[in-house]
Amino acid sequence: MKLNVTLNEEQSKAFQEIKKDSCMISNKSIICLMISHEEDRILRASRRKVFLPNEIYDKAEKAAKTRGQMIYEYIDEITDALLKNPSMKV
Repeated sequence: MKLNVTLNEEQSKAFQEIKKDSCMISNKSIICLMISHEEDRILRASRRKVFLPNEIYDKAEKAAKTRGQMIYEYIDEITDALLKNPSMKV
C-alpha cells in the first residue's frame, strides 16, 4: 500500500520530534510504530471494563506493575485462570 501524506508546519515538527525521540531513521518505521500504538489503543478501548472498588483496583494495579504487566493484562490473566479453575485462590 502506498501512502502519501502532506503535513502542515506544526504536524511536521511533531513528526520530527517523534522521529527524534524514538531514535528511528526511516519515516516508514515511524508510521508503522504510530499505527501499531493506535491499534493497541483501539483494542484496549474496545474491551469491556472491569469495575472494581478503588482499593482492589489499586492492589491489582500494583501487582500488575510488579509483574511488568498492564492492569488489563493482569486482570485478563487472573480471570482466565479463575474460569479454568474456580477453586483457585488469588
